[in-house]
Amino acid sequence: MQNPLLEISNLNVTFSVTDQTILAVRDLSLSIYHGKTLGLVGESGCGKSVTASSILRLIYPPGRIDSGEIRYRGKDILLMSEEEVRKTRGKEIAMIFQEPMTSLNPVFRIGYQISETIRLHVDINKSEAREQTIDLLRKVGIPNPALRYNAYPHELSGGMRQRVMIAIALSASPSILIADEPTTALDVTIQAQILDLLLRIQNEKDMSLLLISHDLGIVANVADDIAIMYAGEIVEYGSVQHIFNNPLHPYTVGLIDAIPKIGENRKRLKTIHGFVPTITERPTGCSFYPRCFKRTDKCNQNPIPLVKRGEVQVRCIRA
Repeated sequence: MQNPLLEISNLNVTFSVTDQTILAVRDLSLSIYHGKTLGLVGESGCGKSVTASSILRLIYPPGRIDSGEIRYRGKDILLMSEEEVRKTRGKEIAMIFQEPMTSLNPVFRIGYQISETIRLHVDINKSEAREQTIDLLRKVGIPNPALRYNAYPHELSGGMRQRVMIAIALSASPSILIADEPTTALDVTIQAQILDLLLRIQNEKDMSLLLISHDLGIVANVADDIAIMYAGEIVEYGSVQHIFNNPLHPYTVGLIDAIPKIGENRKRLKTIHGFVPTITERPTGCSFYPRCFKRTDKCNQNPIPLVKRGEVQVRCIRA
């Protein structure tokens, strides 16, 4: 078994709001392997983006990484100096953010934004950076790249802006690419094009990919491993094949049952009853306790650890 390229161990992230300290990510452990894709799946607000930002040490007050380790090639990112972290961001680990219109600077041309990112990590002149930028725009599927080099973000469609974000993320040839819901707000056809582009580039460059999504269907098609996240915790973690064929956590079971299936004859879709607990009013024990169809009184007495059950890890005493 190869060693993980990036390994997160027992990560805890809190946010201080007025007189409360809110635990946004609790006891999170994940591994990303060379050339593989890890899917991180969960509902909005469950802590997926906070986890991604923690990897790049982009958590700022009132947020705080309380404890844990994030080791890249054996070195803990949380113990690096600011200079080491700046060299790691973009060059070793890059990120495609969720909304390209707010991530791109509206007053600079897209060519300038990409070329400056290249020059930040590679010692080349402006002319060489321009040529590399045009080549990157061509690789991510933007037509007439030399002409688009001088376009402003507002002159591009949502799909084109997302391609520009991918070009910026790939500008220094990172080893790990974090894609935070890269197809949000795009129509289905463009979604498929963006995912195909990411997978093609991943194969060409032999990169690792952390794909963050709330769409199980997307992750099932592209990921090797999958981590199911609920209320700030990983509740099930393992290979896509094992989790989709034999889900163990009641939340995972509910998510998969809720997917419409071709040829199935039913008038109503299955749902998970209840609501996600607010981060200020979590149950004492299992976070899924109020909504679980397998719950017992014992489930709500103490925090539930993530333990190995066969080929997967699951946070459930009834698994």
